[in-house]
Amino acid sequence: MFIQSFLLLLALNSLSAGPVIRPEERIIGGQPIGIEEAPWQVSIQRDGKHLCGGSIYSADIIITAAHCVQGQGYQVRAGSALKNSNGSVVDVAAIRTHEGLGNDIAIVRLSKPLEFTNQVQPIPLAKTNPPPGSIAFVSGWGSSSYYSHPIDLQGVNLYIQWPYYCGLTEPSRICAGSFGRAACKGDSGGPLVFDQQLVGVVSGGTKDCTYSSIYTSVPYFREWILNAIDEIMSANRNK
Repeated sequence: MFIQSFLLLLALNSLSAGPVIRPEERIIGGQPIGIEEAPWQVSIQRDGKHLCGGSIYSADIIITAAHCVQGQGYQVRAGSALKNSNGSVVDVAAIRTHEGLGNDIAIVRLSKPLEFTNQVQPIPLAKTNPPPGSIAFVSGWGSSSYYSHPIDLQGVNLYIQWPYYCGLTEPSRICAGSFGRAACKGDSGGPLVFDQQLVGVVSGGTKDCTYSSIYTSVPYFREWILNAIDEIMSANRNK
């Protein structure tokens, strides 16, 4: 499910003019974290198996990637750093995906509201994309290597890159990471966080996950997100 569309562009862009932001100091990466460090993080599952990540916007609403929720029969596990136990599991009642081709963003309404604790918290939506060179944080249960699929939630600090580094030309997506630091398969739909706000949703990356990843820009789609939430909640109230 992890999008692999820009591998060739990465190779071409290595010849482009302009700086590529690389770590110049120790960056915390690929380490297990407690759910209290990312209490907005959820696991989107089907038949008890982790598929993707997601972010808590409100007690009823999860934000994730559109390619993560194609079909029915999903559940959300919240409040646990373990993808296969603890926390609470709630059925997905309704889904709204962006109608535009390639706009990898979706809204999920839960069948019952989450109970907020120090392990289950919403995250606000950012209004602007973070500038290149700033440091953001991504978390998830995606592959940490070709053979490793962690059960414990992982977190890593990433540099926001110039768009050309990922072959991007439009503000609807964000490039973040560097060689050896990137989201991977299983992280899709999860949160990219800057200044304690949701700025991105994991969307895609290179096949071997060794370069920066692409994130759907939450600020770019903020109006659509808010309208979709209103629609999906109104539809539930009118039942």
